[in-house]
Amino acid sequence: MFQLIFRGECTPGTDSATARDNARAIFKASAEQIERMFSGNTVVIRNKLDEAQAQKYRAVMEKHGMVAHVQPMPGTRPQVTPAPAASTDNSTRTPEPGSAAPETEPGDRLAVAGDKVNDILAGSSLGLDPVGVTLVEPRQSEPPVFQHLEDWELAPAGSDLGVERDRLPHSVPDVSHLKLVDDKPDNT
Repeated sequence: MFQLIFRGECTPGTDSATARDNARAIFKASAEQIERMFSGNTVVIRNKLDEAQAQKYRAVMEKHGMVAHVQPMPGTRPQVTPAPAASTDNSTRTPEPGSAAPETEPGDRLAVAGDKVNDILAGSSLGLDPVGVTLVEPRQSEPPVFQHLEDWELAPAGSDLGVERDRLPHSVPDVSHLKLVDDKPDNT
């Protein structure tokens, strides 16, 4: 399991105000939450992600001017993806020792709803069924019965339904005193 963390860093060429506006739009966050995000402290944006999801979120944040980091969640072992068979491509690099981001202590990050939900559900017997399981059997309902339907009638199109209103008479303004004048002098 991985987590996406943010330390208030902006990508090169992005000013802090633009990154804050982008963060406010992406996360629909309040001004106080944005201030905490850009305080320079480590903030967990999302947790309990697989590596592909975490990289996808990191890329979205980078596109909007924020530098996010993906790291294994504390207390979990990162899933090791098998190395490809012998390759002639020398462009792959192994991480340098000591380059891993430091682990985040629980007190150093914002509370994430997922942690609370997992704690609440840990002692319950609730679970998720596999995809395709029918939770409730469909049942037939009786169609509604309208009594005295033959007494109903439709009003013609455009008629007022409700309170009668006094209509003002249409008046045509007097425009006899108006003239059209050509702005250009006649040079013929």
